[in-house]
Amino acid sequence: MLHPRRHSPLLLLLPALLACDPKGIKLGDDSEAHVEPPVPTITVSGGALDPLLGTECALDVTAANGSTVALTISDEAGTVLRTLADGSAMVDATAWDGRDETGMLQPVGTYLVDAELLDPDGIVLASATADFYIVRVGVLSGTLGGERIPLIWHLGSGPGHYWEEAATDSTFEIAALDDGITATALPALWDDLDVPPASHVGEGMPAAYPYDAVPSLTLAVAGDFGGAPVHLTVEGWGEAQPVAPGDTPTFTRGAALATGPSVVEESVTFTWSVGDTAVGAQTLPMRLYATLGEPGFEQTDAPYEPWVAAIDPALRAISGVEATDEAVTSALTEWIYRDAGISYDTRYGASYYTSYSGRTYNNALFDFTSFLARRNGTTVNCTDCASILEAYADMLGANLSYTIILQNFDLNFIKAIGGTDFTHCPFGASGCSFSYHAVTTPDDTLTIYDATLALDGDDDPGAGPFTELLVQHIEGAEYLERLVMDGTATYNYTQKEMLR
Repeated sequence: MLHPRRHSPLLLLLPALLACDPKGIKLGDDSEAHVEPPVPTITVSGGALDPLLGTECALDVTAANGSTVALTISDEAGTVLRTLADGSAMVDATAWDGRDETGMLQPVGTYLVDAELLDPDGIVLASATADFYIVRVGVLSGTLGGERIPLIWHLGSGPGHYWEEAATDSTFEIAALDDGITATALPALWDDLDVPPASHVGEGMPAAYPYDAVPSLTLAVAGDFGGAPVHLTVEGWGEAQPVAPGDTPTFTRGAALATGPSVVEESVTFTWSVGDTAVGAQTLPMRLYATLGEPGFEQTDAPYEPWVAAIDPALRAISGVEATDEAVTSALTEWIYRDAGISYDTRYGASYYTSYSGRTYNNALFDFTSFLARRNGTTVNCTDCASILEAYADMLGANLSYTIILQNFDLNFIKAIGGTDFTHCPFGASGCSFSYHAVTTPDDTLTIYDATLALDGDDDPGAGPFTELLVQHIEGAEYLERLVMDGTATYNYTQKEMLR
C-alpha cells in the first residue's frame, strides 16, 4: 500500500505568506521600498519700511507639515519687540508697522523676523529668520534741468519789480523731512500767477520748456537708511537708482514734454524701495509750461522773458494747435480777438496801454503789467492790440514785430474787436478812415497778423454781404487791398516793442 507524501510545515507556510503580501514582495528581496515621513519646512520673507511714509510692510510665510506658526520681531540683540503670531494657528501672511507691543515706533536699524513651525504639542519642527529694515527716506529739494526757459512773476514787490528767484532755482524745497511724527508732504503748486511767494521754500514752482524738450530732475536725497540698500524710482523718469543720504541723483523724463504748446500738469511719484519691497512713496505735483521755443524778444533779461501771468492763460487757450509759428500766432490772434474781453475805442481810436517816445512811432512801449490787470479799462485801439499780440507771441517763442501803416486812408468794411457788425465807418458817419494803423509781422511785412479787426473776406471787401476773415498770416499786399478803400497805405516803423 502506498502512503501519501508528507510536507514540511515550513513549506506549507510559504505559499500562504506569498498570497497575503499586498505588495507582492517576495521574501529575500532586498529592494523593499522605504517611505520617508513628510519633512516640516517654513520660510519667511524679510522686508523694509519707512513708518512715516508707509503704514506697514507685508510679511509672507510658507509652512508645510506642521500645525501652527509663531512669528516675532526682534532687535539685533535678540530682544523680542513684537509678536505677530502666537503659535495658535497657521499663518501665511501678516504685516508689521514698525512698532513694538506698546505701540512705540522703533528707530532706524536692522531687525529680525523669526518664524517657527510647531506640532500639536508646541514642539518646534522648523524655523526661519529674515532681516527687516526700518529706514527714513525722502528728498529735501528738486531742481528741473535741461532746456529750461526762465520765468518771471511780474509783480515781485509791485509793478516794475520782476521776481526771477525761482526762475531757474529749485522747483521745490522743504525745510525738513518730518517733525518726528509726520512726514512733510512735498509742496503744493504756487498758484498765484502775478505775485511770487515770499520764499519758494515750502512751495512748488512751475517751470517752462520748449514743447519738445526732455526735462531732467535732480533731487537732494536725505534721511537715515540704517545700512539698507535703498533704491529710488521716479515714475516716468527712467530706471531706479541706488541712493544714499546726501546724494543728488538726476532722473530724465522718459519722453518729450508735449507734442505742442500746452500746460502739462501731472503728479510724479517718488517710490523708495529696499530690494523688491517698496518702503514708501512721495507725490510731487508739477506744472510745466510747454512753449514753442525760446522767447522771440531781442533782449534776453527781465522783463523780456515769459511772464507766468501771460503764458498760463495763453497756453491753455491755444492748447492743441500745431507746433509752428504760424499756427501759434494764428491761434493767439483769434483768442485775443474773440476772448480777451476787450473792445475797440470807436470814439477816439486812442491808445490806452501803448505809448511812443517823442512825436514819432519809434520806440513803442507796451504797459503789459497794467493791461493784465486791465487798470485802464477794457477799451483799446490798434496799437494796443498789436502790442498785446506781439507780447504773447514773443513770450511763447513765435517771433513777431510791430509795424505801422501810414497814413490817412479810407476803410473798406471791417468788424472791430469787441464789435458785432461790419462797418467801414467805425467812428460814425464822419469817421470812415484811419490816420494810421498798427499790425504785427513775423517777416518784415511779407505776412500780417492783426488782432484789432476782422476783414471782409469775399471778392468785394468794400460792400456787403460780408464774410468774416480773421487776419491770420495774410500776405501784406492782400491785407492792404482788403483794408483800404481809398488812399495810399504803406508799412513803416517795423520794430520790436518795449515792455514794462
